[in-house]
Amino acid sequence: MRANNLGFLVAALLAGCAKPAPVPENAPPPAEALPAPEGDPASPAQPAPDAPPPTEPSAAPKPTSLEPSLESMSVATPSAKASVPVDVRYSFDSAVLPDQPVTLHLAAVPRVDGSNLRVTIKEVAGVRLASGPLNLQKTGGSAVYRQQVSVTRSIDAPSQLRVLVTMDYASGSAFGFYSIPLVGGTNAQKQDSVKQR
Repeated sequence: MRANNLGFLVAALLAGCAKPAPVPENAPPPAEALPAPEGDPASPAQPAPDAPPPTEPSAAPKPTSLEPSLESMSVATPSAKASVPVDVRYSFDSAVLPDQPVTLHLAAVPRVDGSNLRVTIKEVAGVRLASGPLNLQKTGGSAVYRQQVSVTRSIDAPSQLRVLVTMDYASGSAFGFYSIPLVGGTNAQKQDSVKQR
């Protein structure tokens, strides 16, 4: 009985040790034989040794092709009491029509170095704004700080927006109000009419 069990066990072991199937001559080598790819594919790509260093992010958004050039933008009218040394320019991407959203492009250009620059469009009845104020901790003289605001005016809205600009600089703190008309068409239409005269 013991001999039969032993014979059966030996037969089972020999059956499990079958010869592997023959490999054709033109078959690709097994995966272990392939050279390992350089670098770990899961790791991020490394910059070339002679690549320039990455630039630091700027406090001001970089202009995109959708933003108008500073020269093509209209100058917002400062109030008589404006003492803040900042120029404000604006442009709408289309005519400001009742109940039609339009993008207002704002540009604040400080004339001196300063800090805590804040540009706020005053909310008024009849005008919906879809963006908050522009806040910057540090500003450089003659740098351009841009903001885009979606504006929707109702038919009974006032004819202009008021923009409050505040800033700290070497001589102290200052503020000023600027007016932006909501009627009269886009800047491009105004410039074309001036050229035709």
